[in-house]
Amino acid sequence: MYLKIRDRLGYMSNTSSNFEMAGVLLGKEVRKRKTPQEKIAIIQQTMEPGMTVSHVARLHGIQPSLLFKWKKQYQEGSLT
Repeated sequence: MYLKIRDRLGYMSNTSSNFEMAGVLLGKEVRKRKTPQEKIAIIQQTMEPGMTVSHVARLHGIQPSLLFKWKKQYQEGSLT
């Protein structure tokens, strides 16, 4: 089966083996929800010496604003 995809420059190409790449190009990347335990572990990484929220967010593929939101919820005791 061939799949036509358009790259960021607008060129069309046929491919039969790179469906994952097509998903990313078409914006259909699957997001995984983090459990409260995973969120807490990520928040705790921001408290380690030399670690910034931006760096930790980048390591986990999330936006820094989301990590700041989790951190605030954690401090308020409302993290879900």
